[in-house]
Amino acid sequence: MEQVTVQAGQSLRDKPLARWGALTLIALTMFFAYMFVDVLSPVKTLVETELGWDSTIFGLYGGSEFFLNVFVGFLILAGIILDKMGVRFTALLSGSLMVIGALIKVYALSATFRNGGPGFDAISSFTGVIHNTFGWNLPPTALCACLGFMLFGCGTEMAGVTVSRAIVKWFKGKEMALAMGIEMALARFGVFVIFRLSPWLSEKFETVQAPVIFVALLLCIGLILYIAYWFMDKKLDSEIGAEDEEEEEPFKFS
Repeated sequence: MEQVTVQAGQSLRDKPLARWGALTLIALTMFFAYMFVDVLSPVKTLVETELGWDSTIFGLYGGSEFFLNVFVGFLILAGIILDKMGVRFTALLSGSLMVIGALIKVYALSATFRNGGPGFDAISSFTGVIHNTFGWNLPPTALCACLGFMLFGCGTEMAGVTVSRAIVKWFKGKEMALAMGIEMALARFGVFVIFRLSPWLSEKFETVQAPVIFVALLLCIGLILYIAYWFMDKKLDSEIGAEDEEEEEPFKFS
């Protein structure tokens, strides 16, 4: 009789298939995100040839991912948003930022933009301001890619914090450390994969834009996975009751 009562009181996270399924949804998105972080690194030489970037420009592009997080404090803001709005909202926000940033980067590398497409003139005029201020000779393609990468960086760092909290929520009293290790390992595996996939895609389609498009599509799938996680997490909240709800620790200055 006691066993029946325990079974009846089980929540979604007490079911191994459900909690590991939730981990799979959020971990795959981080896997795709880490692929996007280094998508151009293996084809740097081709980027320099096709887009006219030099090593300095490529370095500025690579560092742009962290600019808003470090110098504007967006990562701190992400933590505040997570405390105030909870895992579900922050997951969808971070996924959306990653997708929007990725699409901007795809457009920056496109022939449409390079041939004077929408926004080219505005970006070009701003490159002059940057040159006069910092002395950097950024071509419009690089500046537009940097803007997209900055937005993507906000999303991916926000996602990292959100995923950690989601794991704590789903694996409370379970295999929490193992789940965190698996999530981090899968995310880092994305770097390994893209270093082999990116050169092949660039060679096959004869453009550096090809691997960027491919991983941007994966990020769109990742956003869909976050939406699926949203429903699972909402169901979990309805089961575990008020004592464990995300609003249990509202953000406040004290």
